[in-house]
Amino acid sequence: MAANVKISSFQKRIKPSNPNILGTKISAVNSTLNVSFGVTSLDQIIDGGLPLGSLCVVEEDIYGSYAKIITKYFLAEGAVQKNFLLSASLNENPWDLLNNLPSPVTEPRETNVIENREELKIAWRYENLTLEDNNQRLGNAFDLSIPYVMPETQKANLAVWGDTVTPNLQRGTGTLQNPNCLSLLKAIEEAIKKWELDSSNGHNLIRIVVSSFGSPFWQFDEKKSSLSTDFTATLLLLKSIVRSTNAVALVTIPHQLLNQSLVSRSRHLADVVIQLKSLREDRHLHDLMDVHGILELKKVANLTSLKPILGQDGTTTYGFKATKRKFKIEKLHLPPAVDDDKSSPDQSSSLGCSSAASTTNLDF
Repeated sequence: MAANVKISSFQKRIKPSNPNILGTKISAVNSTLNVSFGVTSLDQIIDGGLPLGSLCVVEEDIYGSYAKIITKYFLAEGAVQKNFLLSASLNENPWDLLNNLPSPVTEPRETNVIENREELKIAWRYENLTLEDNNQRLGNAFDLSIPYVMPETQKANLAVWGDTVTPNLQRGTGTLQNPNCLSLLKAIEEAIKKWELDSSNGHNLIRIVVSSFGSPFWQFDEKKSSLSTDFTATLLLLKSIVRSTNAVALVTIPHQLLNQSLVSRSRHLADVVIQLKSLREDRHLHDLMDVHGILELKKVANLTSLKPILGQDGTTTYGFKATKRKFKIEKLHLPPAVDDDKSSPDQSSSLGCSSAASTTNLDF
């Protein structure tokens, strides 16, 4: 007699293959692995952080000072999390950025504890437990006034590009012709191969920072129309690299110096796009004296959804403050509209036909 075989459609939920990557946290919104910017207020407005395997483009302010602060936070967070770091720059020595990172500090974390509550009648077993919000914050707090003393073990996880680049007249023969772009992509691939980050079972990641990409120091040849081709191809190849490895890339571009078509292409290729504006570059922002600039979300990553995401609560424009110790992003509060026209009271008083102050002869 044949035994009765019961067939069930139940499938055991299996944890992700690599959830223990250093410096990551599973997002409660879309279940992706997120990486912190280092600025906790910035992580909050983009749904918890930057997704692993994504490309972020930061459009610099007119002087590039605030964009540089964000890159310092991004690298400092990676140094604390013991991630691999690669800094690439042709505008300055990339070691200067790694040697001047902010130091982490401890801040008291708020917990919402409910002390006075009614007696539990049904779930009485949970009555003696403390109700509090135990959600662990991904990012750390940093102090810009204190330089970070990096441990000797972490210095082995550093790599730079741009400190020893010499002018090379030999250009590429393929689609990518700019020698600096070719050298950058080659250095990134060598770093990934060296640290064995191309494996799907890796437990670490690499943070890639490319500063002021597209500036005149990159020596794009506009006469041969290689600027648009090399600029777009480099971002596309960099995006394909971070997609296939445990990596995340942050690229800052001086969008004031670039053609608007290149800026539009960079926004299309990137997963996250952030634009920074200081009060000094826009006279219309001079009334916002309580902030130092405007941060606008041009694009937010939605790797696991077809629905576009506009940021927290649908808001895309925020204000930021940069003090000696910290960089903070907050909701933007517009000043009240005040009418400075002194002639408006006189005009309003002369509207009535029976007004005594009216000096105009009315014909009926």
